[in-house]
Amino acid sequence: MGVRETRRKVLDPLRRAGLEVLDGGVPEDALPVFVAGVTVSCGKETGRQDSYVDFADFDGPRLIEQANRGWYELATSSGLFDARREFLLALPAHRYNPRVDLERTFVWRRVRLLDDWDVMGAACAVRRGRSVLGFDECLLGSRAGRPEFCMLSLDSTVVLLGTTWQHGIGSLTVPDPGSTQAVRRFLDGVAGDADASPENRAAALAWLRREATSTARAARL
Repeated sequence: MGVRETRRKVLDPLRRAGLEVLDGGVPEDALPVFVAGVTVSCGKETGRQDSYVDFADFDGPRLIEQANRGWYELATSSGLFDARREFLLALPAHRYNPRVDLERTFVWRRVRLLDDWDVMGAACAVRRGRSVLGFDECLLGSRAGRPEFCMLSLDSTVVLLGTTWQHGIGSLTVPDPGSTQAVRRFLDGVAGDADASPENRAAALAWLRREATSTARAARL
């Protein structure tokens, strides 16, 4: 997809939804994007916090309004934003391509939350395209009010997921995701998996080495 098409189909719609995608600025030592979603399996003992809206209690615009409120409260209280309300958002590395579609490759992009935003509604409705399986899908979910997205603070100390459950939608945050058992176990598995992609293996090994170095340095202090 060319620059103009990317702006028309991805950047401009996200900006209208209140998410301005910035050029560059993604930290090299960010938590690998492919592992961030694993935190959905983390329990309350990790410091996880949830915001949930039941379909039985709200629908349509009211559902999205309540879900947006919960998302913003979690984002601000957890420390997702920096001073300029910037953070990392997982976006598809490409639009649908039959050769790579099933792998669902995502990359971190640096974004800024604008004053007028609608993350759970308009942002989740930005259409990605039709998959090779014949389904219409969107960049941050399946449609407005049906989120499936991943966000990360610039220093990787907070992950925030938007998720659609069986009976409702919501958001969850996990502090220090890289130190959780679920993430460490997953990274160890990828690092030792000969069938994993070279890119994922390299990213997992780099993160584990940095963590080991940080732990050793802290132990000497």
